[in-house]
Formats: sequence, structure tokens, C-alpha cells
Amino acid sequence: MNPTPEQADAVNAYGDGLDLVLQAGAGCGKSSTLKMIARSDRRRRMTYVAYNSAIAADARRSFPSTVLCKTGHGLAFDPRYGARLQRPRQTAHQAAQALDVRKILGIIGATPSIRTDIGGQKAMTSKIIMRIALDTVTRWCHSADDEITERHVPQYDGLTKKRARSELVALALPVARAAWEDLLRDDSVLNLSHDHYLKMWALSRPRIPTDVVLLDEAQDTNDVLSAVLLAQEHAQRIAVGDSAQQIYSWRGANDALQKFVGQLGCPELTLSQSFRFGPAVAARANLWLQLIGAPLRLTGWDGAESTVGPLDTPDAILCRSNAGAMGIVMEGLAAGRKVALVGGGGDIKRLAWAAEALQGGQPTDHPELMGFASWDDVRQYAAEEDGSLEVLVKLIDEHGPQRIVAAADGLCSEQQAELVVSTAHRSKGREWPAVRIHSDFRAPKPDQTTGLVILPREEGRLAYVAVTRAREQLDDTALAWVHDVTAVSE
Repeated sequence: MNPTPEQADAVNAYGDGLDLVLQAGAGCGKSSTLKMIARSDRRRRMTYVAYNSAIAADARRSFPSTVLCKTGHGLAFDPRYGARLQRPRQTAHQAAQALDVRKILGIIGATPSIRTDIGGQKAMTSKIIMRIALDTVTRWCHSADDEITERHVPQYDGLTKKRARSELVALALPVARAAWEDLLRDDSVLNLSHDHYLKMWALSRPRIPTDVVLLDEAQDTNDVLSAVLLAQEHAQRIAVGDSAQQIYSWRGANDALQKFVGQLGCPELTLSQSFRFGPAVAARANLWLQLIGAPLRLTGWDGAESTVGPLDTPDAILCRSNAGAMGIVMEGLAAGRKVALVGGGGDIKRLAWAAEALQGGQPTDHPELMGFASWDDVRQYAAEEDGSLEVLVKLIDEHGPQRIVAAADGLCSEQQAELVVSTAHRSKGREWPAVRIHSDFRAPKPDQTTGLVILPREEGRLAYVAVTRAREQLDDTALAWVHDVTAVSE
């Protein structure tokens, strides 16, 4: 394959020895461009840092032998962690007992509780405190920070008011710090995770033995890994990705492309010729790129015929939420279709079980429902405060948790499926011939003060990811409200 002019410019910039950022739009051949760079110079050792293990494995088969292909976790792994990683699964309840949460906090007698935003009392059992503490450690592990602080304690719907938040932090932070001290020991009572040893590696200030670092999917790189790669001053660093596809900031990922530009002062080149879809889908993608203020615009491939309009039988339906995806799954199964859910039904089942616990008057440590004392509180919060929970409440109230669990168990593999359902987040890196966008991508409401229809920028990026999964046919009728948006917020 002959390089496009943009790809040739990227290879030439590498040859000049420059640190480099490549903004590569959806389907614009970023992986093939990195391979062109690697093949242009087999004299130097290169390290390709992949987004996940599947991508790393594929890269090992296609990159020259001079390139070491690893994930960030693969670079950090030490065989001495093997036995700890293979321990049996440890529940939050077991972890709380092993670490002795009550002793750490000096709790004697009754279980502490926090007044929720709705007004109910949320019992903070050792299990729930331990879950929050472990999530706090994970968020810190994703950051470039040296110490665990209040800002690493997650935010939970229903526990956002000042007093509730303060009481939550007072319970979680000491346990999180104790948990990390335990994890540093080879005989830790808590289970080690991949994020834990990556953080240990980063804190050791490692020097990667390579001449060139190639970072893929840089827009969704956690700060902990970005900081390590930016510190490799002995190596030429090339970061590739699409800032407009940054959709994981909610779990600690940030745009390393901008960090590379800001901290290294390197040039920023573009790859704008998409080989995935034709001009019609590219035009839809460019609507979202313009809305979110991205400088990149895509050129559709003339060799690909693509259309935009209503679809009766799409290959894939992409949803905003897990609850929206489960609603489509249940509709498909009820119609007798073979349905697959990208990522499997585990997330859906855990959400249904959490709802069932609240319905039965029991607390839950599920992050989406942890801040509520009862299912009635979830209903009230969804109606008054937060549209993102409306779909879940409707689904649970209509079908019940057990029917949802049974539906999740009735899923088939993608190879057998007549219909693939996915959240937009899980669809990233995927593509299908015909794609429909689901209606749970809700239109933003006008601001009561200004009248402006304000869309969060990350929501715009998520819509861009969703519409660019289609190769041939796209039904984005559910996103027609894009023309009504008058402002974008961070």
C-alpha cells in the first residue's frame, strides 16, 4: 500500500528525529502509519505501547522484529507478581475483614451512616467502605500523583452534598491509604491488581531500554503511563491517537496527545483520510467534530459507498448506557432474535443485582447505586436530578431484576448473533457494516438561566465515536438534536 501524503509526512518527520504527535481520525490508518515508521528504520530499537493486550498481540504479528509490542501493564509486569495475581477472587466483604476496616477507623458498636442527598440514611458497612477505598486506590493508580488524597475518592450520585461528601472522604481515605501500604508488601492480605503493579513501576521512575517509543490510542492514556513515557528523555517519542475520541476521562484517562504537545513542544501532524467509510458518514462525523471544536475534519473514502438514513435491520445498535443496551437486548430476545452484547452481560447483571438489593432494603456497593439508601431514593433522584438513571429505573420497574438477569444469561456470541448490541464506550475500536444509534443518547435541556442548549464536550466526543463505527450504513436519527445545540461545556 502506498502511503498517503499525510502518512509520508509522518514518516519523514520521524526521520528528522523529532518527537511527534499524530492526530488520526476514525479509520484513518494510524496503525498502518506506525508500521510504516517502524519499517522505515530497522536499525533502532522501538517500543510500541498498545491500548490493550489484543492490540499488542496483533502488533507482534505485523510489526518488524525490531519493535517490542507491549501494553503499559506489560512493560511494568514483574514475574514475582504472578502468584499474587492468581489468587482466588476476593470480594469487598472479604477484603474488609482481611484489612480490618473497623479497627483502622476505630469503629466500635453501630455501623456508621451518611445522610444522602435525598435525605435517607445510607448505612456505611465495612464492605461498602472497603469498596470505596479500593476504588480510591484505583483512581490514584491511574493518576501521576505520588500520594493518595481526597481528590482520588470517587464521586457518587446521591452523596454529592458538602456534608455527605466530607463524611464519605473521612471514612474512605484512611482505609485507602492502609490498603496501599498493605499492597506494597509481598505478603499482602489484599489481592494485587494490574493497576497496582503499574503504579509501583511508575513510582520507581523506570527507564525503558529503547530508542523510540510509539504510543497508540494516546487520547485515552492514563496519566500514570503518560508521565512515565514523557520522562523517557533518551528516546524519540511518537504519540498517535484522536483527541476527539477521548471518552474515558471518567475513569482516569486523559489526552496524552495534548500533554506531548504541551510538554515536549513537538509538531502535530494529521491523518484525515478515512479508509473505513465514504463521504456520507464522514460528513456526519464532521458535524460532531465541528461542534466540539476539534480542528480535524475527515475525508470519506471514495471507494466506500456509505449512506445515512433509517435502518430496519442494523448489524449493531449502539447505546449511551448499560441500561439502554439491556433494553435493546430484551426487545431483541422477545422478538426471537439471536442477540450478542459486546463485553457480555456481567455489567448488566451486577446492576440488576444492585437494584434488587435496594428493593429488598439491603445496601449495595455498586458504584452507580452506592449513594442511595433505597430503590425509592433512586426513583426520586432519577426524576428530579439526573436523566442518566431514568432509563435504568424504567427498565427495572418494568421488567424486574430477575428477568433482566435471565435475559443477560440468554445472550449468544457475536459470531452467532443476528444483532450486536454495545454501549458506545465499548464500541470504540470496533466497526460494523450497518449501525443504528439508540435513543438513549438524550438531547441536552436548555439552561434555565441563559436558554442555551449546552452539550458536555465528552458527550459530543462519544457521539462522534458512535457514528464512526459504521462502514456502509448509518442510522443516526436519534442524534437529530445535534442541530439544536448552541454551546459546548467542558
